[in-house]
Amino acid sequence: MSALRKKSLKTQYRYKFFTRKNGFSKGIYGSLNCGLGSRDKKEYVIKNLRKVAKNFNLDISDLKLMEQTHSSKVIIINKKNRNKKKFGCDALITNLRNTILGVLTADCVPIIFFEKKQNLIGCAHSGWKGAYNRIIENVIKRIKRKVVKPKITAVVGPCIGKNSYEVGVEFKNKFEKRYKGIFFKKNNNNRYYFDLRKF
Repeated sequence: MSALRKKSLKTQYRYKFFTRKNGFSKGIYGSLNCGLGSRDKKEYVIKNLRKVAKNFNLDISDLKLMEQTHSSKVIIINKKNRNKKKFGCDALITNLRNTILGVLTADCVPIIFFEKKQNLIGCAHSGWKGAYNRIIENVIKRIKRKVVKPKITAVVGPCIGKNSYEVGVEFKNKFEKRYKGIFFKKNNNNRYYFDLRKF
């Protein structure tokens, strides 16, 4: 779980990357499981989400999560949709006060955004599908619609390491048709390692 809070009208922001430790879930979900879509007991997940929100001195109702779709869809949270239960997308942006944006990841990349001029915050879930389909570019485009010459800072969170992400040649060829850069390294099994963080 990665989370970002906009605290007040003044430029006060905090972000945190949580591990799976120090939560309430048991067994294979132990212990800070924040996935409402998992088969974990809902009461445990709610307790975990409350704990995350409490880290920002806010309530669980102030924590906004995505129902992640491995897409390039971006949703802006405003006063009209703030109380929605589900946001089917892979990136959220807001300028609402006392709001926490959260992203759940395992191997995928959590990315946190801050735009200084209009005090916008955002977060994105970027797995290989989202990255390939330009989720990060879409976040930047949405910010640019709201801010002329934005001043954006981004933080790239923990994700799968380049020596653990083994892929086949088809995967490599698909990426290299669209993107140029050295993102793959051949291993001893005639397969490749993909450097998702570098990409």
